[in-house]
This record gives sequence, C-alpha cells and structure tokens, in this order.
Amino acid sequence: MSVATQLGLGDPESDVLAAARSRWPGWVSAHPELGVVGDLLELPGWLRQADRGDADAVLLTLAELSSPEGGDDVAATGALVWVLLPGVSLLAARMFTLAPRIDQLLAAALWMEARTFPWQRGHRVAANILMNARKAVMRDLGVGVAADPTWARTFPAAPSERIWEDLPTVPAGPLEPSEASVQQGLAELLDWACAGGVITGEDRALLVEVAQTADRQQTVRSGRGHAGLLGNDVSGEVAGRRGVAAITVRRRTSRAIRALRDAVGVTAAKVPA
Repeated sequence: MSVATQLGLGDPESDVLAAARSRWPGWVSAHPELGVVGDLLELPGWLRQADRGDADAVLLTLAELSSPEGGDDVAATGALVWVLLPGVSLLAARMFTLAPRIDQLLAAALWMEARTFPWQRGHRVAANILMNARKAVMRDLGVGVAADPTWARTFPAAPSERIWEDLPTVPAGPLEPSEASVQQGLAELLDWACAGGVITGEDRALLVEVAQTADRQQTVRSGRGHAGLLGNDVSGEVAGRRGVAAITVRRRTSRAIRALRDAVGVTAAKVPA
C-alpha cells in the first residue's frame, strides 16, 4: 500500500482533494501568489517547471493555509501533502527495508510535518518537510542519529562547574570519520536533496560521477571551495564519457553544489546553537 493510499490521496476525486479544488479560487483571491494555475490539479506540473523561489512561495502559502496558526484548513494540508507525494514516494522506496509499515509511518509523519510547518519563518518548504518526516520515522524506528539515546541522558554544564574538575584527562586527538560513514552521509544528503526538489536525479548522478572521478584522479586542489570537483581534468574526463563540453559539466556541477549549499545552510541556520 502506497503513501498516497494511506493518506487517501491516491484519487484526485478524493474528499480532501475535491474540497481543496473547490476552495482554490477563494485561496487565489486571498493569496494571489497561488494564481499561477487555475486548478489545483495543474499545480504539480507547474512546480516541476517553476523557478525554485516561485515554487517555494506557493508551497509556503499552502503551509500557511494548512497551519492551525494560519488558515487551519485541513483541505490545504491535503493539497500540500499531495504535491509532495513524489518526494515521499522516493523516501519510501529508499526506506522500505526498515519496516514493513514504512508507508504508514511516512504518511503519518508527512501529514504532521505539513500541518505544523513553521510558515512564519519557513523556507525550502518541500525539502524541510520531507527531511523532517524522514527524521521522525527514523526516530520512531530507533534508527540512526535521530534515535540516539545519549542525547536524552545529556544535561548542560557551564565551563565553571565542578564536574569538569572531576573528569579524567583524555589525550586529545583527531577524530576521523570512517570512509563508510562519509559515503553514507553523502548518500543520505543527496537522497534528501532529490526528495525535496533541491536537485534532480540527473544532478545527483552527475555529482556522484564527478566525485568518483575526482577521487580516482586524487585531486587535491580545492579551488573556490569545491574540493577539486570543478577541476579541468575532472570535468574533461566526465564530459568525454557524457559526450558534452567540459564547461557544461562544470556549470551543472557548480549549480548543483550551490543548490545543496544553500539548502543545507538554511536548514542548519534553524538549528538552535
């Protein structure tokens, strides 16, 4: 059973989507930014072609209409969740080995995140809702960092408190992450970015190919903070395999890296220090 079926959104004529479609003209009247399409059913197609900022503005408006602190309209929640179904379906495919009821868990988490998204200060609506839904499911299943019980047993201590005097001295040393953990982290980042519409599947494939090529060439120059990924030799090899110009590879790689950096930077900025 799919996430869409779990949510009752598999059919455009379902009660929730029918209600959202009937209210669409009123929503457009109150929020002109939704006037990019005349019917809710046209919205997914528009979002696929829209500028990232324009798409985010539309999704943010739906999040406002959905929120109990905004329009408190369950039909708007359904509309927002409905347009995010392609992303959550990708998550479900990636996470299906974690639990037999993964569709049910993702459906519940997605609905909750869409209903409570902080639209007053929100940004990157699709990416953040999908990321938070994934984290919530991982936490519920006791998988990964999100479920680490260490933090539940942690308490803050000021540098001046006596406890620091009683701790044994441990020689300082570099903590190097394993290659496997780095690869897993990168894969999860790229999966999240694809699911949230930050980058496309083709962007992901290109970034992986460029990174593997740079690693094989043992590129060490980090020019402009791209860790050698935009080097001429790397771009030339990838371009040769793909039958395109090297500058095309560099331009697309740079654009994808910039999108990832912006998305991760915005998300990280919301985490309390």
